[in-house]
Amino acid sequence: MSQPNLIHDLTNSLRSYKTQLDSANQQLAHLERQGKIAELTAKEISSYPTEQVWRSCGRTFILQDKSKYMTDLEHDENIIKDQKKNMTIKQKYLETSVEKVVDNLKQFIDKDSKQ
Repeated sequence: MSQPNLIHDLTNSLRSYKTQLDSANQQLAHLERQGKIAELTAKEISSYPTEQVWRSCGRTFILQDKSKYMTDLEHDENIIKDQKKNMTIKQKYLETSVEKVVDNLKQFIDKDSKQ
């Protein structure tokens, strides 16, 4: 493969990895917000003196036992933690990939400037 084609492929890979990394960062921030909301909701619900609370379901509300609602929130928090863990792994992979492609591009640029 000729050097211009290889550089072109590397720049395309870099662009693709950067786009995926930006998306992963946005998804991670969204998951962090969701986790914080679930945590604050659980904290607020636990402070209520009643045993039944109203739970929002779209445009309606359902009267539900507080313990059931708390269990659901804990389950949601666990799912969010797992998703954050997986997204963090993906983020690290993409960061490493971007660094490797940039290093390869620098090597090619250094070769061209020395010739």
